[in-house]
Amino acid sequence: MLKIFAAFFCAIFLSFNLVINNAWATGQFSQTCENISVNGSTLTATCEKADGYTPSTTSINLNPYIANLDGTLSWDGEQFAQTCENVGLAGASRLRAECERADGQTYLGTYIDLNEHITNIDGTLKFE
Repeated sequence: MLKIFAAFFCAIFLSFNLVINNAWATGQFSQTCENISVNGSTLTATCEKADGYTPSTTSINLNPYIANLDGTLSWDGEQFAQTCENVGLAGASRLRAECERADGQTYLGTYIDLNEHITNIDGTLKFE
């Protein structure tokens, strides 16, 4: 009986954890936006409003959310634009850049998937 209870408890815990993780990680802005572009650290797109058909032109500054960690774009920090150049898009949702390494002399080509944390909320790009 104890084994059944333990198995049931674990199943409930795992199910709840999956629901919570999915609710927090919706991202996927590129599924409801088009005309996506990047200029410096600003992402601009035309996104659907909640009604599913009204377009809205929106922008978000990515600099407060993305860092350059030794030549690699990362969600763990901010101000990537200060040490990265040739910033653009590779596809609809991958931000690409050449970022300075910690030595201050070499650069790495790097990518980060904006769909991981950028979402379309009623026609407005938001970080989540």
